[in-house]
Amino acid sequence: MVYVAAVYGKWERREQGTWFFVVDDDKGGRLFSLRDGCTHGELVEMANDEYGVDSNSELIEVSYPLPADIIQGVPIDSPPTFVTTDRQVQVLVELSRLHVIRLSVSSKRMNTAKSDLPDGDNVGSDSEWGLSTDDEDWDAQANEYDDADDEPVDEPRPTTDWTNGEIDEAEADYSEYGRVPDEDVREKKVPLDDIRLKGRCYNEGGHFDKYRDAVIKVGQRFASKDELLNMCRLMAVVHRFSFRVFKSSPALFVATCNVNGCAWRVRASLKNEAIAFFVTKYVSTHTCSVADRVANRKSCTPKYIGALFIERVGIIEGIVPEHIVISMKVMFGLKLNYTTAYRSLRAAHEYVRGTPEDGYANLASYLHRTKEANPGTITDLVRDKLDRFKYCFISFRACMVGFQYCRRVVIVDGTHLTGKYGGTLLVAAGQDGNFQVFPLAFAVVDAENNESWGWFMNNLKGCFTQDFPLVIVSDRHPAIANAIETVFPWATRGICYYHMQNNIIGTYHAKDIMYMVKGAAYAHNLDTYNWERFNIKTSNIAESINSAVKKAKGYPLPSLLEFIREKLSHWFMKRRENALTLTTLHSKGVEYLLAVREHYAGFMDVERIDDWQFSVKSGAGLYNVDLELRTCSCGVFEVEKIPCSHAIAAINDARLLVSSYVSPAYNKNTVHATYAHPLYPSASNFSFVKKEPCRPRSLHRPLAGKRNQGGKLG
Repeated sequence: MVYVAAVYGKWERREQGTWFFVVDDDKGGRLFSLRDGCTHGELVEMANDEYGVDSNSELIEVSYPLPADIIQGVPIDSPPTFVTTDRQVQVLVELSRLHVIRLSVSSKRMNTAKSDLPDGDNVGSDSEWGLSTDDEDWDAQANEYDDADDEPVDEPRPTTDWTNGEIDEAEADYSEYGRVPDEDVREKKVPLDDIRLKGRCYNEGGHFDKYRDAVIKVGQRFASKDELLNMCRLMAVVHRFSFRVFKSSPALFVATCNVNGCAWRVRASLKNEAIAFFVTKYVSTHTCSVADRVANRKSCTPKYIGALFIERVGIIEGIVPEHIVISMKVMFGLKLNYTTAYRSLRAAHEYVRGTPEDGYANLASYLHRTKEANPGTITDLVRDKLDRFKYCFISFRACMVGFQYCRRVVIVDGTHLTGKYGGTLLVAAGQDGNFQVFPLAFAVVDAENNESWGWFMNNLKGCFTQDFPLVIVSDRHPAIANAIETVFPWATRGICYYHMQNNIIGTYHAKDIMYMVKGAAYAHNLDTYNWERFNIKTSNIAESINSAVKKAKGYPLPSLLEFIREKLSHWFMKRRENALTLTTLHSKGVEYLLAVREHYAGFMDVERIDDWQFSVKSGAGLYNVDLELRTCSCGVFEVEKIPCSHAIAAINDARLLVSSYVSPAYNKNTVHATYAHPLYPSASNFSFVKKEPCRPRSLHRPLAGKRNQGGKLG
């Protein structure tokens, strides 16, 4: 048995050709015990366990530099020695008996390359085409009615057999065609043994270093009395005692042990600075007994534990109360129950983002700074006569400019907020030329009623030009219908067929006719349904945005809006980069769709009628295609503005270019123009902004059985 020290990091090559291992200080050091006969698999498993590496996505590499007496005479550009087999492990064990060896542990991502070629057609799915399925936030099936956490899956592939030449294009689901790689990283659950939970100040044993990080000395300077008080609290937590403030004035601070007669004492006062305190006397020794010290020890408040966690660990997305329990036990030996941990986590979030009341007070300032950072952004803050919050609206200039390049279909929806004062988040969104969700505007209101939806639609009217045509898709909320009729009387209103199906089942219990609703929603060849809706038939797009901001629904309002801005900024950047890398004429989603339809077109028989009209036979169906008018009797070509498989068969027979029959809305340059304008963060310093009063709205809850005007249906 030999013991070998190990560190985590990565190898870098210097200019002289030498190799240097950059150590990741946050991961810390480890001591491995290697037995005689140890295998490579055991060594890798040991490294995985010690450093918490996900073996499903990352590959562990173990290496070491040769000892100095061995490396003499070896060229300086020789790479480090990697341990890759059982034989190399035995060499390492024998070498460790004679020399001091330090293992270098690193990891790299496994190759998960996927083919971009279509291998089928996803037919008969009820999900909306227009949703990018990069991650759980944009899952076509993820909406406010389904809160289940999906497991990460590989890129979906169409499953329909390509050999039969039959396709029902009216019900095809092309949501996966417009995917942008790595547009958003799926957040993984934080493991309970995550190294970050040990804090930034820990030794190799994983515990808090009380001799380095909890120290008070005579002459020590503290920037303020609060900083000195926090150090005393930290001392009490680390050394497991409690203290009381004996005297506190603007110029003097004295703290003593909570046990009467104990000599432990801290005295600090102002000297040459206005607010800085200097320690003038410190007795570090406790003269009380341990029993008395434990008996008089007080529990830490959740507020202080939250502040302690933030100072030592910071906010990590995915943290739950159990992580607080583990972190405090590892660092300070504190044992917390779930209730205290939950309150501490809530206090930690308030420590970082402020209280809900602070959010309302700073809301006007945030909106002002956001407009300065993004000129042209539309904001509106409405308060009542008592300066209490009522409505808030924001539409970033980048979203308004980008929407000019999208199809003129707007999807609106609302979702409840989970913060202290509740409220509802209203969302308006569209769809770009790559079948991806395009956010347009957001608003926070007290509830969904005629007044709030009318106010939202009036603000939304200024976000795009008043050209024809315009389609607004929503659920069957009567307040939305009233607002559209008042503000957009010339627009066509579309009803989400998913909500309509649920309403029919829930109200009339008529499952036998719900398929008729779906058939009407997917109809392409009837004049009644042939409005400019393109492929959008549900409100899932807006609901997917609601799902994307789900974890921020309880944040103070400025933090919620900033969370939205950061997400949109990241999505705009990734989609802009993706558009620039396209080597095809159209977007990735359209090119994929055309490839699928091109395949099916090869199985069809074409009869030419004249220069522009064709008769196309597909299976048992016969379709008439007019290339001059860009129509097909199936209705898909005219509605989608993308050639259907019948039209492609006719275009190929006429020896014309398929790309010339695709709407410019799907051009790669159009997609790039949609995301050409970035979203800028606002300045953090808002002292120059004039304060405007904004108080939280009343916490009054409606009585049971009462509904807001225009209660939501279906």
